[in-house]
Amino acid sequence: ASDSFARRNQGQTSAESLDIACSVAERAIAAGRRAQITISAAFGCPFEGEIAADHVVRMAERAAQAGVIEVALADTIGVAVPPDVEALVARVGVVIAPVPVRVHFHNTRNTGIANVWAAVQAGATVVDGSLAGLGGCPFAPRATGNAPTEDIVYMLERAGIATGHDLPTMIATAGWLRELLGRDLPGMVSRSGPFPKAA
Repeated sequence: ASDSFARRNQGQTSAESLDIACSVAERAIAAGRRAQITISAAFGCPFEGEIAADHVVRMAERAAQAGVIEVALADTIGVAVPPDVEALVARVGVVIAPVPVRVHFHNTRNTGIANVWAAVQAGATVVDGSLAGLGGCPFAPRATGNAPTEDIVYMLERAGIATGHDLPTMIATAGWLRELLGRDLPGMVSRSGPFPKAA
């Protein structure tokens, strides 16, 4: 959604990047494949600062017109807060319906889980995560990994929203990753365990 970020990441403006993404998606669909488009830096840019919601909504509408299975809004540098997430997801959901909204929150400022909740309440149906909170972005200074998948699944399941994921296996795998890497990882549920505890 930001020209400065798009130039550093893809070597083109955000409009040029969207044009190419739509073209690739249309070719993929014509060949019998599925495609999705992600709008990165949708909530803020490390180089330009605030991103106008109207701009993101227009980009999402254009992306949906390419026939994609979903349009994602990515908080690439982890600056979003729940009220902004709720407002943008709701607006995008209206203009791209019936195409689903996917969300992608980096947990740089520890708002990832709260933003997931706001997005789901606003109608997002697909949520990205990263096991144990691993990850980052080479083009986004100081960006951390996504909200930890096991933390997202725990929150949604405890709130009565079925995810279809196996939380105990996620917790075990996050523990294995911690041992493999030899360092602590951001995921909280993989350290504290689920609740209630299994009998």
